[in-house]
Amino acid sequence: MNRAELRRIVADVLEVDPELLQSDTELTQIETFTSVAVLTLMIELDMQAGVKILPEEASKLRRYGDIEAVVERHGITLTD
Repeated sequence: MNRAELRRIVADVLEVDPELLQSDTELTQIETFTSVAVLTLMIELDMQAGVKILPEEASKLRRYGDIEAVVERHGITLTD
């Protein structure tokens, strides 16, 4: 999976421009980053990338880079 695909998935869930999502982007500063969005993101990543994010991992997401790190910990190599 490439980084642009992951960024698109997250941007679609959060209803933001993918360009807004950089490694240091504070997710908590995005108005649509709610508990429902986190659950939706967990489902979308499972369906589209085969990544099953655990609830305890999801609760620690603070920056967009955290999402990339979780995806990589689940064995997905992110390419540019």
